[in-house]
Amino acid sequence: MVRVSGALAPLIAHAISGRATLPHATLCFGRLCDPATGATLDSGYVVRFAAPRSFTGEDTAEFHVHGSPAVVECVLAACVGLGARRAGPGEFTWRAWRAGKLDLAQCEGLLDLVSARTEPARRLALDLHDGVLSRRIEALRQPLLGLVADVEARLDFAHEPGIGTLDLEAVAAAVATVRADVEGLLATAQAGRVRLNGARVVLFGAPNAGKSSLFNVLCGQDRALVHAEPGTTRDVLEALTAPDGQFVTWVDTAGLRATADPVERLGTERALAALAQADVALWVVDGTQPPPAVPAMPAVRASGEPGAVQVTVRTKADLPLHAAWLADAGPHVAVSSVTGSGLEALRAMVAGAVRALGDTAQVHGVAITRERHRDSLQRTQAALVQAGTACAAGWPPECVADDLRAALAGLGEVIGSVDVEDVLGEVFGRFCVGK
Repeated sequence: MVRVSGALAPLIAHAISGRATLPHATLCFGRLCDPATGATLDSGYVVRFAAPRSFTGEDTAEFHVHGSPAVVECVLAACVGLGARRAGPGEFTWRAWRAGKLDLAQCEGLLDLVSARTEPARRLALDLHDGVLSRRIEALRQPLLGLVADVEARLDFAHEPGIGTLDLEAVAAAVATVRADVEGLLATAQAGRVRLNGARVVLFGAPNAGKSSLFNVLCGQDRALVHAEPGTTRDVLEALTAPDGQFVTWVDTAGLRATADPVERLGTERALAALAQADVALWVVDGTQPPPAVPAMPAVRASGEPGAVQVTVRTKADLPLHAAWLADAGPHVAVSSVTGSGLEALRAMVAGAVRALGDTAQVHGVAITRERHRDSLQRTQAALVQAGTACAAGWPPECVADDLRAALAGLGEVIGSVDVEDVLGEVFGRFCVGK
């Protein structure tokens, strides 16, 4: 499909289709020709959408043709010959945003929908494109608009009849309610990221524990070099699969041990960096050796997300088990990269952990999906904390108003809508001032 948007779209549609009339939103079949040469380009459909009833809000024409590169290029060249230019990346969606057809979060949802690789990603992207997150943000903005209206009305119209003193306790209570909702939305960041992009599953452990062999069978490729010599893996290797429909990036890392080798030490540093970004951490241990102490993983990451789900994996199940495992080995999954035993159970366990990480049922299906969303909401959260502090300390209303405006701006960034006229509308809609 070749789309043209803008003032020249109707002219181009009529010229290439040879039709004098093209009803709105009606597919019309016929021969498509280059008006400059009269040469036939293809047989196909043309449809015209009159502004503002189009995706971009502008006059739009679409040519539905056979999809070979040669046909598409000929149609594009004919459009350019009639005054069009080739669109830039995302330009149609940008025009839709500019026309108010979509907000910024909905535009991102459309992009995610186009690139969705799994069913959870498709559902989340569709929700975002349909405005689920946008409506949640708008629901948070409305009480803040009311608070700003109350505060600024008392600042600007203090001498007007019916304007009383500001109840800081009531403002603080309302701020606390919105803040709790914002923090609940921030808590969905990991779930949204995992549902959209999948989870990072990092294999870590001592050298020669069987990490690379396990990595190869889990990702179905002979990616990592496997050798009896310890310390073979020096770098971080990644591979993508979708066990049970859950998108997973498997990550193989260098063995963790103290070493004087500068290259191996660098590999260990990279392994620890990868582990810090893990959603699921597989602690890989050699079943032919005594079970080591399970390392403690951080409960919360630097980003504020929960720490990785940790699973102990005992490898080399095809070889004699060390006697110490029979005493108290703790919960673990036993696998063999040679015979394949236990691998399906491990894949199912990982898929279940990824599915649980992406579950947003507790927040009615709403989730933030981008670092941009989180940054904006964190600024909103910080502003609300400051507003609550200002109210509790009895600071001047000007300080409270500044903090509330900052919180509003942070919410507006998520959907691309920051407008002081919203505040003015609330002021004049609530109070009979300036008659």
